[in-house]
Amino acid sequence: MNILLFADLHGRILPALKLAIRLQKERNIQLDLIVQCGDMGIYPEPAKFDKATLRHAQRDETELGFSRYFTHPSTEVASLLEELSCDVICVRGNHEDHEFLNGLEQKSSEPRFPIDCYKRIYVCKTGHIQKFEKEGQHISIAGIGRIGNRGNKSPNGTQRFIQPYEQQALQSLRKQITHIDILVTHDCSLHFFDKDFGMQEIRDFLDYHKPFYHFFGHTGHSYQAVPDENRFTTSVKIAELEWQHNGTFPEGSMVLLRWKDQYEHEIEVINDTWIKEYTPETWKYM
Repeated sequence: MNILLFADLHGRILPALKLAIRLQKERNIQLDLIVQCGDMGIYPEPAKFDKATLRHAQRDETELGFSRYFTHPSTEVASLLEELSCDVICVRGNHEDHEFLNGLEQKSSEPRFPIDCYKRIYVCKTGHIQKFEKEGQHISIAGIGRIGNRGNKSPNGTQRFIQPYEQQALQSLRKQITHIDILVTHDCSLHFFDKDFGMQEIRDFLDYHKPFYHFFGHTGHSYQAVPDENRFTTSVKIAELEWQHNGTFPEGSMVLLRWKDQYEHEIEVINDTWIKEYTPETWKYM
């Protein structure tokens, strides 16, 4: 299985999909799944943007990507999606319209639910197993969305923090299954980069379930892949997919996981030279 991973997109969903399609052509491969680590930028209505997103959108219109391209069908986007046979799954970040997502999640009894007009982008419910299979190859993925509540604020009043029902789902998961192959989160585990920064629930998950990989974003740090303190998991901080001052994406913003089974798997950072062709001025025409 070929699984492509991105971290924070902040609305740059269409550029990411164009990169995925180009990767298929350049490598002569088929992607079986695209995974995104939160802060997709899920705002169906610009009026619901938070202050940070609104500020960034004033200088970079790609922050408007979800509302512009994924709320009303267009032949351009539909044609693009036909070049991908796989769906996109993600977890919630802290910069999303959580009221919109709450409504969709509450209506769904499935472990993930579609959020776009094409039914190709799915949000994973925290603490629910996502299972994928291709030609006898199996992989299990769990997601933990939002960020840690470091200030002990009321989670009900601040939707960017992990919610009590999600904490309960994680506790229930421990009773159902021990090992899970992949953990996808937005935040990092507690104390991963700095003391008191990160999410305790992620730390607990890593210590108990010991996945092979933990992929995450959020922190603003550059790409790195290091052994977790549980001495089993490889923790992978994926760089945010945002244009740098020179008009290119940072190294480590696109990662390919090649997965056969629990014994054969590897990750590759995609830093091919053609990625530099996708600039703020050119990406629409690529």
